[in-house]
Amino acid sequence: MRNRLLLPDDAHKKSILLAVSGGIDSMSLAHIFVKNNLCKRVAIATVNFSLRGEESDGDFAFVKEWASERGVECFSTIFDTKSYAAEHSISTQMAARELRYGWFEQIARENGFDHIAIAHNLNDSVETLFINLLRGAGLRGITGISYSNGLIIRPLLNITREEIVRYVEKNAIPYREDATNSESHYVRNRIRNEIFPQFKEINPSFLETISRDISHFSQAEAILSKVFKEKEGTLYWQEDGVGYISIEKLREESEREYWLHRILEQYGFNSTLIPKISDLIDAQPGKRFSSDTHTVIRDRDYFKIYLNGLFSEDCGGKLSVDIVNRNEIVSLVPPEGKLYVDADRVQFPLEARVWQLSDRFTPLGMRGSKKVSDFFVDMKLDLLQKGRVRVVTTKKNGTTQIVCVAPLRIDDSFKIDSQTTRVAIISLE
Repeated sequence: MRNRLLLPDDAHKKSILLAVSGGIDSMSLAHIFVKNNLCKRVAIATVNFSLRGEESDGDFAFVKEWASERGVECFSTIFDTKSYAAEHSISTQMAARELRYGWFEQIARENGFDHIAIAHNLNDSVETLFINLLRGAGLRGITGISYSNGLIIRPLLNITREEIVRYVEKNAIPYREDATNSESHYVRNRIRNEIFPQFKEINPSFLETISRDISHFSQAEAILSKVFKEKEGTLYWQEDGVGYISIEKLREESEREYWLHRILEQYGFNSTLIPKISDLIDAQPGKRFSSDTHTVIRDRDYFKIYLNGLFSEDCGGKLSVDIVNRNEIVSLVPPEGKLYVDADRVQFPLEARVWQLSDRFTPLGMRGSKKVSDFFVDMKLDLLQKGRVRVVTTKKNGTTQIVCVAPLRIDDSFKIDSQTTRVAIISLE
């Protein structure tokens, strides 16, 4: 099995940190590295996620003892995974993943390790392929697990779990069994425990067969990535945290749904939404769809992709009003984000609210009123910008009047002139 490991050509010159949980895969990886002196320096990193009570504690102690008995450097830590998951509103599985990979990289960088070795095997890679197929992850999702990613390497990726079991039995390698591996309420475990045995009955070599398919998928993905790279800047680009998809360029593509999927999958959009988003090409501006993390909006000539929370009808700051003497104002042109109005022409307190379709005001320097929505058209505001605007009002003679459309323009009737003695500085914090 040693000869089939995937390792850098100069591994013997490298310092490698082994991620070891105590399970059969990671213990076989640790045994191979320690027994065969495969690198210049080897160490173990192990984590207690505090998820399985005494079993987690036992795994944790087992790995540390194994390393100590063999004089292997061992880094260890304990996480309150459930608290982290609750704090970040994510699943415990996702929390555990974020915690361990973040900590592994921290240990590696602080202690001079060139690589972090993870014990993923061929079974894991094929399981991932099936999970991504079920999720509609597209071509990139069916390329399995990559051998390397940054500091991460996966030396066992070409080796099946059966081969690992035989190696462990032959070398009498101790390991700990995670009881949750036999539970099938997790998708991965169900694929492993129920689906794979059926495939093996049909084709005893199905893992190796799919492994070759994964290689072909990866090659196809590499080709398409190159083509997509050539389209960046014309079909798709990012600017100031917002993604843009040119509708004009998208119309020129014969496989527009594929390219939409290619772009939007990185923002969390699954394949079921792509045809619906594609239909928006010929729809009126304003239509939108959301993933767990982002919102895509049909806005005139583009699809625009915003981070959720950034695009919100409820966003906009708290109204702030400061009153100063007119002689304290050096220039009548206010700083960005602020507006100046004659303080004696308004009645306090002022109120800020979301604009409405019926709202009208007289923009500074114009005659006659204009609908706020038409003013937005004149200003060429996109939907995000419109969502952040607030209408500031005052009560005057028993009626509500718009003082300004913050932070864009004041109403002409509240402008500063030669008679102004006090200035109200309006801003949204």
